[in-house]
Amino acid sequence: MTGVDVNSQIRMDPEGRVTLETWGVDHRFMVVRGRNYASAAAAEASAEKWRAALMVAFAQLNIGADFGTRAPQSELTDTGRRLLQGDDADQPRQVLDDVHGILVFPSEPAAAFAIAMPMTPVLSRPIEDVVSCASALADQANLLLDDAQLVAHSLFASSFSETSVDARFLMLMMAIETIIKRDDRSLAVVAHVNDLLEQTKQVDLPVRERDALLGALRDLRKQSIGQAGQALASMLGDQRFAGETPADFFKKSYTLRSQLGPVRS
Repeated sequence: MTGVDVNSQIRMDPEGRVTLETWGVDHRFMVVRGRNYASAAAAEASAEKWRAALMVAFAQLNIGADFGTRAPQSELTDTGRRLLQGDDADQPRQVLDDVHGILVFPSEPAAAFAIAMPMTPVLSRPIEDVVSCASALADQANLLLDDAQLVAHSLFASSFSETSVDARFLMLMMAIETIIKRDDRSLAVVAHVNDLLEQTKQVDLPVRERDALLGALRDLRKQSIGQAGQALASMLGDQRFAGETPADFFKKSYTLRSQLGPVRS
């Protein structure tokens, strides 16, 4: 991101409790640091809120960043922790495990980190845009990302590192598919599918073949991914994408996506 200097510390909230800081000597690596919480639970809740705010802000500004949602974590051995803590009783410090993601710890004694894996922005944008957008989002009391949305963001952010156009398109489509929720079809359709299920149960077929058919039929009681995706896209209202309504644009994109790999249309 532009406008970020080494050792930057940018206030994210009016009280200055939460700051966006560069990490080490490389301004590409950043951490969000919160302080002065009454409890670990309050700190954890604040961390989740600001993570969600930054994820949404980065997505709105078309910035890819790795928040460690699905990153592997490491753990120090007891011997390694003692070595890093040192023997200076006058300057005690806590040595914390490397966590790429949310980490809550006491403010005292001073903390030391063996290895840091903070979020990594990819696309250059003014830091003021990120702070303004994230701060506004953090004021929303109901801002919280569920597991599916966290995975979707991870796929979205990872797409920025893809050099193949097809690979990036697939990752972006997979991100959308992750948050699609398929509703039940109409009662008439579900009743018809249930009749087919009962008929299929009575057919003399190899067990594996019959079970496969039954599984496919049960799935038909839900909307297809294509239908559910168009419904989700329609929530974007009157926006236009390449001159198309959101639902039509998703339909065309999903048709193209189906040509690149097997899907349930």
